[in-house]
Amino acid sequence: MTLLLSRIDYAAVGVTSRGTTKIFPATEHRQMQKFAVADHDGVLHVYGVKKGELQVSFKSLPGPRINKLVLGGSGHDKIFIAQGNTVKGYTRKGKLFLEFDTNLIDSISALYVLGPDLAACARDLYHRYHDCKDADSYLAGETLYDVLLLPADTSLVFAILACGDCAIRVLHGTKTPVILRLPSVPTILSLYREGDVESKERVLVGTIDGKVGLLILQGNKTLRITWLLNMTGSEITSLDTYELQDGLDILIGRQDGTIEVYTFPEEDTLPSFRYRYNANESISSVAGGIIGAAGYPEVLVTTYSGRIFGLTTRPPGILEADQNDGLIRLKGEIQQLQGKINEEKEAANFSVDLLAPLILSVNHRMVLNREDASYSLSVELDTPIDNILIQSDTPIKLLDVESNSAVLSLSACNPKEGNFVLATYRCQVNTSHLEMRLRTIEGQPGTLQIYVTSQVQPKCCRKISIPICALSLHVRQYEDENTESHNGGPFNELKLVGSFTVAEMHAWLFFALPDVPERPHLEEGEASLTYISSFIGTLLKCKYKKGSAIFLGENVSSIIILRDILTREATKRKIKLDVFCNVAESSISRVLELVLPQLNAAHDLIIKVKILNALEEWELKENPKENLCTEYQQLIQKEAEIRSQMTKHNEILERLHAVITDLYVDWERAKRSRRISGNDAAKKLSAALESRELSQLLHVFIDTSNTVPAPSSVPSLII
Repeated sequence: MTLLLSRIDYAAVGVTSRGTTKIFPATEHRQMQKFAVADHDGVLHVYGVKKGELQVSFKSLPGPRINKLVLGGSGHDKIFIAQGNTVKGYTRKGKLFLEFDTNLIDSISALYVLGPDLAACARDLYHRYHDCKDADSYLAGETLYDVLLLPADTSLVFAILACGDCAIRVLHGTKTPVILRLPSVPTILSLYREGDVESKERVLVGTIDGKVGLLILQGNKTLRITWLLNMTGSEITSLDTYELQDGLDILIGRQDGTIEVYTFPEEDTLPSFRYRYNANESISSVAGGIIGAAGYPEVLVTTYSGRIFGLTTRPPGILEADQNDGLIRLKGEIQQLQGKINEEKEAANFSVDLLAPLILSVNHRMVLNREDASYSLSVELDTPIDNILIQSDTPIKLLDVESNSAVLSLSACNPKEGNFVLATYRCQVNTSHLEMRLRTIEGQPGTLQIYVTSQVQPKCCRKISIPICALSLHVRQYEDENTESHNGGPFNELKLVGSFTVAEMHAWLFFALPDVPERPHLEEGEASLTYISSFIGTLLKCKYKKGSAIFLGENVSSIIILRDILTREATKRKIKLDVFCNVAESSISRVLELVLPQLNAAHDLIIKVKILNALEEWELKENPKENLCTEYQQLIQKEAEIRSQMTKHNEILERLHAVITDLYVDWERAKRSRRISGNDAAKKLSAALESRELSQLLHVFIDTSNTVPAPSSVPSLII
């Protein structure tokens, strides 16, 4: 049951944040609707289509950047916008009726209005106001991505929070929140609606790894989620439900520019795919409504750069006829736009005042792909990208991306000068969004610098700094998540004792671990964090309080990396630490038991690819039943799948060998207090790695011959 939708462009505004386009409810069934959109120039627009032409009903003066726009009031006809820490309210005709200073320290990142209640989030703080007076607040200690309010039976309301620690929190007044853990970070919340009727208990949830779920709130204690789309993909940036044609649909906007439509599932059925379109830049808003023509529903889309267009159910023939009627008008508008472009190009040729440089608006995101332990890095401008220069002071590997049409050039660099990678991506014409992939090396922290230039403003450059932490391939876990390693052990132990505070240790961990929360979560004065390696699955537990910190890790390499990072930070601040490191010999077998199945699978995959290559070279694949045995015939049948896996897990064997080699090097440092080079360790492990036998690998690790203890490099180290 596919959809046939046609694109119709409406307008272009400034750069937009997520959730800053809303459609007003229809006054009559299936009649045309107006919509409001706000941008980073601080301009609020209200648009409507009349006699086939888009008209501006209201446009405010420029001002501070608008981060969020919501509708409120009894008929959802009032506009509320967030500028900095101020909330302003407008009627749909543009009359300002509210200007409210929330007194929040940080800018408002999430906003919602329900009757007299207004909820605002800034970083990790949620605050609710009732009739513009303080009602309740909650310090989550985690980044708050979105908020919704639902009516309750009492005078209070339910607040639904999308939190950065992979959780949905439901607040009911000042009571302890109900927490629902998710497999990934929720970034978008959207009320389920049928027509203009919004649900009081059902909420759509979009996650950072592309999943879509239906959250159901039953009372103030029961909270459950049903996953509608459970496959991973690009981050969800916008959600809505609307009946486009033949039943209710789920409208989805993604970070990579994709707009998707799925049927809303009924009982015992899964959503079915109906439509997909790519706008080639990230989507800030999608919403269902009737905009361009009465009786024809459509998906109204706003992109990051501010382009507004509809994907309409209106038949293409009718649409083309109307477009031909307005051809003369469109030509005039095109000429005006071309004149503006020429003016901008001429202005770009003048020298830039260094005291007031132009600032490019850059939207970037770097997300860990757990499946192959690599990072996806997306960069986009509101204008076409000219070049992207990447510089790293730590080793990283840039990987191929199929959708990336930019030309990559690598430059020679000297690691002794702090340059491990210098690369340039030269973009094609009209490319405003670029996806890249890279892989880090654990134990080697640093900073990734990105320099972006625009084709429109070539003399203007924007710099982005992204820290790469020491244990960059570790993923934060939570108490109620079931992982194989939660039942694991034994653990190597690192204990630090010194005159540091909890906040100080928490700040040091930012250099070592990803996704460290804004503030430490304290229970009886002690904070705790749990991580799992996305590559090999080993567990790391961190517990720290004033003057004492204990780290338990199944992988001794994680413990050694932590020890190096934390003692370095203490030395910088002239804080003396007593460092105690206890290693467990049985932890070696634990790590090898996790790595060896992957090692065998990678080896088998490589052998299969070699066989397929040989069969292709010998031209024996044309009549496999006549020429080949059953095993080789099955390989040919699964060739596409095998080669796809090989592409996805390229260099997997080399990476697994590196994990075992590093394990041996760190084992020697922790157990025997001696340093050996990676090359020496690789030579010693070579035969055992070739055999892929646990007993032979363990024999290399426990071999105590030629062991000469050496003094530790950390003066205060006690083993």
